Amino acid sequence: MESSALRILNNAIFEAQTWKPSRSRNTLENDFYQLMFRGPSLDKHTELWNDFRKALAENHHLEDETLREFLTRPEYAREGYWWFDPNEWR
Repeated sequence: MESSALRILNNAIFEAQTWKPSRSRNTLENDFYQLMFRGPSLDKHTELWNDFRKALAENHHLEDETLREFLTRPEYAREGYWWFDPNEWR
């Protein structure tokens, strides 16, 4: 289970680092949900979680307002799943 959860987080980091508009925004959304339901606990692997936050913040393609609206889920962000709030990416 732990290796599967880590693989999900590592995949999300890679997707956040490499995503560009020619790819479906659904891949990002899928990663977000995978992290929510099957990813590692937020209190474990803090370095990887920080890498994910950094990757989201540094990919200039993710600054698109339409994309951010698509990915934003305030109700999930309030529950602690900060990646559903683009303001938390920095």
